Amino acid sequence: MFIIHSDYNLRFFMFWQEEAKKEHFTLPETIQDVVFNIFSNILPIDHSFLLEQALLKHLPWLNEVDAGIFNISVADGNGWVQNHKNGFYYPSKRSKLIIRLPKDKLNETKQLLGKTLYLDKYEIKIIKFLKPKLLSDIPILFAKKIVCNETMSENDFLQDAFEQLKTLDISVKKMIVGLKNHIKTDTNIIHTRSLMVADLKKYESITLQEKGLGNYRLLGCGLFIPHKDITSI
Repeated sequence: MFIIHSDYNLRFFMFWQEEAKKEHFTLPETIQDVVFNIFSNILPIDHSFLLEQALLKHLPWLNEVDAGIFNISVADGNGWVQNHKNGFYYPSKRSKLIIRLPKDKLNETKQLLGKTLYLDKYEIKIIKFLKPKLLSDIPILFAKKIVCNETMSENDFLQDAFEQLKTLDISVKKMIVGLKNHIKTDTNIIHTRSLMVADLKKYESITLQEKGLGNYRLLGCGLFIPHKDITSI
């Protein structure tokens, strides 16, 4: 508001606005991450297609709902032994199978408990159903794989991501493009790049996790997870 202050010969104008109260935000439950503890001796690093096909044998409806399948979580270092040179790594006891899907489908995934997923000659045993996780409203999100054209420059990739985010009504302030990668399927090779998006509003963060970016969600593409720090990307 504008205030006019008068005191004898002193007269000045000032603009004064009290800090707005922080808006209360309730995390929606519409889309959630179902999480399983697993056991697997060895997996190919590029296992996206094999994992998708194995899960579709048990949950064929994944193709019909707004779902996404994360690659089996294996971190770089921190106790995980990996052999990237030969294209394999060795999951630990902390490795998880995570599927992002609508809340009304959570219970149907429990049928995976006790099953073994066969990824060609590799196996993943589903040993425990954990409590589903709500999406986060953190302002920094990271996706390991966003589908792109093989010859696309970094600038073109960022511009394409910007346009896609705009269709989701997300006002982009900061983005960082990362590593190139690819996914082999039975018919083609899908090229990807990693992407970090920062300074998101709470509803924008939730929207991006719910909707994702680009195609091939069941291959782990376009799926965003919370990230605490820009500098580590």
